[in-house]
Amino acid sequence: MRVPLPTVVAGLAVAALGAAGLIRGAVPLGLPGGNEGTSNSAPIVVSGAWVREPAPPTDSAAAYFTVYNTSGADDRLLSVVSGAGRTSVLHTIVDGAMTAVANGVVIPAHGKLVLSVAKGHVMIEQLFGKLEPGQSVNLALTFERAGTIDVSAPVVALGAPAPTGSNAPSPGGSR
Repeated sequence: MRVPLPTVVAGLAVAALGAAGLIRGAVPLGLPGGNEGTSNSAPIVVSGAWVREPAPPTDSAAAYFTVYNTSGADDRLLSVVSGAGRTSVLHTIVDGAMTAVANGVVIPAHGKLVLSVAKGHVMIEQLFGKLEPGQSVNLALTFERAGTIDVSAPVVALGAPAPTGSNAPSPGGSR
């Protein structure tokens, strides 16, 4: 059976884009200060970012982090994008149930948003490849007022404890 040349070219293009997304999503951004899981920026500081290794055979992974709003005005986390998967969906607890949030989440002035196990996450769906401990996933968080903040989140093994306390990166300085 002979495959038409346009089909072969299209298939190669899709494979190359998928590989590029996986590599982009699994390579650290090299944040200032070298703190994985932390953005060193004000008025919004993102800290303690990490991604749980997906449980086979799923092709989704959950990302967790804390957002601190150090400003005197509310801000809204509008979206999160990751090169590791086709889509990323913000989920928080609404009326006692885990719910996809279409219009983002408000981080109050001098307040914080904590996305942690059973309390909210970003679901990275349709992964472009395998995520394993030791890799990092890049997340681009877009805020209404603060703009886009890039964060590198280490992948944590299934069954391993979530990073907390001295294991979790802490907020850094300002940009």
